[in-house]
Amino acid sequence: MATAGRGPRGAAAIHAAVLDLLDTDGYAGLTIEGVARRSGVNKSTLYRWWPSKPALVAATFRHAIARDLPVPDTGTLRGDLVTLLRAKAAFLGAGPGRLAADVLAHTGADPELARLADELLGQHCAHVAEITARARDRGELSGPVDDLLLADLLLGPVWLRAVVTHRPFPAADADALVDTLLAGLPTAPASRPSPPRAGHTR
Repeated sequence: MATAGRGPRGAAAIHAAVLDLLDTDGYAGLTIEGVARRSGVNKSTLYRWWPSKPALVAATFRHAIARDLPVPDTGTLRGDLVTLLRAKAAFLGAGPGRLAADVLAHTGADPELARLADELLGQHCAHVAEITARARDRGELSGPVDDLLLADLLLGPVWLRAVVTHRPFPAADADALVDTLLAGLPTAPASRPSPPRAGHTR
């Protein structure tokens, strides 16, 4: 029986099982049968909702992103960007997103995963665009912003550390990155970070 049109009853257990098996067996070792055993949901139910492994994995990542990465609304451009960046770092570094690199490595063989990759990047850009639109409405931005470029500049360092160098991305680095980017945006004077007072060092 469906739950609010989002999947069968037990969908949360199914998605949790997918993430557990991706963590232990990798994408290549994950099977629909294994997910059925781990989640306790009948295999025929899984196939009824997700006709292939790529479709099930893609649905699991969509579920995880909707749960863990809502668009922040702190009331300020800086607050929204910092909160978004910290959440992305946590998702990629320690959350379900840490498994994304292995999954997305198979995009060439699985069109469903290729669509997922495009969707995830598009969703990230949409989050940034929503944040900048609100900032423009509040009068924090005094000129146009390339949302796609800003999204790339925000996500690039986080992805590099999480997937390539496997280094942490602490909150202080998120703050510093956002402040650096804000210095290059057409922000109204009141929204720019205040310069240090004379004689004050950080």
